[in-house]
Amino acid sequence: MAQHSYPALAHIAENLTEEGLILGPSAILARRYVPELQELLAMRSKGWNEETLDDHFKWQRTVADNPDKEVASTWFHMMKKVMQEIDLASGCISPLKPIEFLDVGCSSGGLSSYVLRKNRHARGTGISLPAVQGGHIFLLEESFLPRYEFIEKDILAYDISPFRSDSTTVSSQRLPGRFLRRFSLVLLGESASRTYHHPVEPAPEDRKTVYGAYRDSLLITQLIIGLETVCPGGTIVMRLSHVECWPSAILLYLLDHLSDKLTVHKPRTMHASRGTCFVIAKGACGMQHAKARQQYLSGLRELLVQLRSGGRGGRGRMILPGDLDFVATAETILTEYLDRLIELGRGVWSTQVQGLDRLFRKKGIQ
Repeated sequence: MAQHSYPALAHIAENLTEEGLILGPSAILARRYVPELQELLAMRSKGWNEETLDDHFKWQRTVADNPDKEVASTWFHMMKKVMQEIDLASGCISPLKPIEFLDVGCSSGGLSSYVLRKNRHARGTGISLPAVQGGHIFLLEESFLPRYEFIEKDILAYDISPFRSDSTTVSSQRLPGRFLRRFSLVLLGESASRTYHHPVEPAPEDRKTVYGAYRDSLLITQLIIGLETVCPGGTIVMRLSHVECWPSAILLYLLDHLSDKLTVHKPRTMHASRGTCFVIAKGACGMQHAKARQQYLSGLRELLVQLRSGGRGGRGRMILPGDLDFVATAETILTEYLDRLIELGRGVWSTQVQGLDRLFRKKGIQ
């Protein structure tokens, strides 16, 4: 069997819950007929054994891990188009109303550039993993810099644990107080870097586990930052992968319950064949959501401690089944939330099928 990562079927296999349920495409299709998801599953199965796709995705990973200036510039312009798609799908960027926004994982700067260009009253703050630690080059246009604060920092270095003591924590380790409940728009799009420089280099046999812990810690940290920094009634835009699977389906549920209107959009501009999409939560974290927000934040902070310092030797661990039960169990998703999940996911699955079809035709896969 080819070992490329594109269908992420191994991820689905890890979705067992304590009740023995699997939160993934098969569980959904066992309960509902969803032609878009059925076709996507068939397309994934077709591609799973194709060696030509191994080479394609290995090449993509190599380019992504070692981008030259031309590639970085291409990504920058593509991400501007991605943000335009998100905006057209959700209407999340007002052209006239003053906006203060936070862009987490902002480099190369494409998302921020779109917001600043569309709204000349917008002012932004971007946080990006330093390039020396595996981050991307920051390419925001010079004309926008007076309206932008660029912070080079690994967001995992922020102390947002439930046990933090403000009197003893070094100020540079805390999420700045001026960020709390401040931003009308928060963009959460930082993806795990395969070239990330870990504080302590893991042993070869631990690298997979350490990377998984880093990836999942990054996901949960971004969500905590989003819930902490969005102003009441603001908008959170979050990048998720495979919304039909655990844990993304549960995080989708969380954002749906903390907002007045939720849109899920998969851009066609970039990575159309992959499972990534953007969740746009408008009217987020208002007064009516205050109790649930605090409960979710408490659970997320406690989970983050386990992800950062749990596991063998305290090196951290990946998210495990049951970790997000304080939000919703797999049974809750499959019984109470399933129709809503399908409603939100149809467009994502349809777009991915079209992207895979184009990729297969390009590679001569029948």
